[in-house]
Amino acid sequence: MRKAAIVLISSLALMGCHSKHAVQEQQLTSTLKNIDLNEEPGFVEQHRLGMFTIGGWVNQKLGQRFAPVQPQHEQAAVVYLYRPDSKWNRQEIVAASLFINQERIPSLLHNHYYWVELPPGTYRLSTSRPLGALHFQKPKYLDFSVEAGQSYFIKYDEENMSTRHTTTGPLMLMPESSGRNEIAFTQLKSESYNFVAQDAESDHVRKKAQKIKAAKYDPSQDVQLTTPFKLWDPRTW
Repeated sequence: MRKAAIVLISSLALMGCHSKHAVQEQQLTSTLKNIDLNEEPGFVEQHRLGMFTIGGWVNQKLGQRFAPVQPQHEQAAVVYLYRPDSKWNRQEIVAASLFINQERIPSLLHNHYYWVELPPGTYRLSTSRPLGALHFQKPKYLDFSVEAGQSYFIKYDEENMSTRHTTTGPLMLMPESSGRNEIAFTQLKSESYNFVAQDAESDHVRKKAQKIKAAKYDPSQDVQLTTPFKLWDPRTW
């Protein structure tokens, strides 16, 4: 009888460990809708009415310098989107709109970055330039895959002539070393988004993406002196 009880308790303990492990290994889901990546963007993506973002010619917003982040969920991936600073980008009047799986995310201004957190999987990032609130341009799009715990860098670059007539257009998935070097000079000027449905600290499952507010810009952190500051002494003139 005692042996039977021991066997029963051991079995229940093993089942408990297995169940716990299964929960930990549970596949994450996304708040984004599923789309057919075998099909090109259709009529709906090309013709839409929606919001638009004023470009760098008017929008002179400043932000904190780049700092890498850890995903809220250890099984999520972090995708950094960025756009370098240039004279071309600073003269933009209306910024191109960005969509991930047809859901609008912030436009990229000049010298700008933000990030999105995603469950492992394959996604479509698309862009089109609106005329006011009307979209009629055939979208350029980039299909990309992410793995758990990894970081990725996607660059928006309209000045790269080699991509003008490609499917991805200005959207380029960069090697990590190049992406880290370029994004280091950009600033966080918008909210970031967490598209993982499962909350990392509770059992709550989101239906909409979690907005991650950008840290308030602190000008004091933007000052970079190569030599110590000294008051000018008129006697040395």
